[in-house]
Amino acid sequence: MSEIKIDWKGHVKKYQAAMEELNLDFCVLTRVKSITYLAGCFVPWKSTILLPRQGEGEPILFTVLLDVERVKEEGKLETQGWGPMKGFEWQKKIKKAAKKMGAYNPKGDGPRIGVELGLDICVTGQMLTFTEANLLKKVFPGCKLIDFNPKTEEIQLIKEPEEIAMLRKASEITDVGQTAVKEVFMQREDGKIFTENEIAGIGTLAMRKAGSNYEWTFTGNEEIGSGYRASWTFNGCTPATNKKVLEGESLLVDLHSEYGCYLGDLSHNYILGSCPKELKEFNDVYEQLCYTLLDNMKPGISFNECYQEVRKVADKSGYANDLFFGLGHGIGCIGNESYPIVLPGKDWGEMTFKENMVEIAAVVFNRPGLGGLRLEAPTLVTKNKAEMLPKTPIEVDYV
Repeated sequence: MSEIKIDWKGHVKKYQAAMEELNLDFCVLTRVKSITYLAGCFVPWKSTILLPRQGEGEPILFTVLLDVERVKEEGKLETQGWGPMKGFEWQKKIKKAAKKMGAYNPKGDGPRIGVELGLDICVTGQMLTFTEANLLKKVFPGCKLIDFNPKTEEIQLIKEPEEIAMLRKASEITDVGQTAVKEVFMQREDGKIFTENEIAGIGTLAMRKAGSNYEWTFTGNEEIGSGYRASWTFNGCTPATNKKVLEGESLLVDLHSEYGCYLGDLSHNYILGSCPKELKEFNDVYEQLCYTLLDNMKPGISFNECYQEVRKVADKSGYANDLFFGLGHGIGCIGNESYPIVLPGKDWGEMTFKENMVEIAAVVFNRPGLGGLRLEAPTLVTKNKAEMLPKTPIEVDYV
């Protein structure tokens, strides 16, 4: 499908190097972002990778029986099936494989097992569950479960050149989707009214034709919000509905693509017909916020510093309470969303932008009863500046 060659074996070696740092006997990885990053294919079912130390065998992907043959064909790892039936239990399959590859000696001390722990804001995160942890403890007596999740985040934070190329291609596809949406708007007959769902379909069809395989978001595929549905306070989720889009109201079109397991995410804003003066002024402030954000996504600038510069624009314009405090989230392969979140404060604020991060530049700017706008665009942090990967302009489109 793609001429861009991702070094999937190199990804495995990165994880195994981190295992050595933590002195792990093996890993049981459940996060979707780890599974995609190591397996190199779309794995939608509850799945696990058993990852041994380097030189102690090949990693094994366990996925649900009904999808094994496809994953074998499309993925890069040995694949076995599991299911809730005798002989195919998840924990027993893992134990048997760990013994066979020499990663576990029943007569020795309990193994140190790397697992991914924590709480992800995305339902697709798939951190190790309480039930899974107890099953591992049952089949590996005396084991110690060591949190590998910080290593997962660290490894995937900085993107390789090939990953950046994939993300760039995925962004080109979202540009195609936005262009198709705008063209349909411009060619509409007088009095033609679209629903949010129709707009979602227009964008999706164009992106599928351009090579996208998957509308990856868990928030309703393409997110289309208009009027009051675009302007709720802190409004960051607008799954499309059958609401009709009226002239003169905010319309945000948030499209999602996938190319070679890497993701595109582009939100753009439209006004159909004439725009009320107060809303036009609000839109102008939004554009200033976006450009200020991009100006401050540079290596060495902290998330606190970035937020404060953007907040100054909102304060000066009298819209401080309408700006959501989160200004970005991560992006990468399937499952790789949220980390790091560009937030001020003690938890995230001291984190700095680093060269070759690809972060979603995000501005959520809403005033109920007036309008709502959203920027989401994959943005590459280079040595000297931030480069938006999609080419769709930031400015609101008045159609």
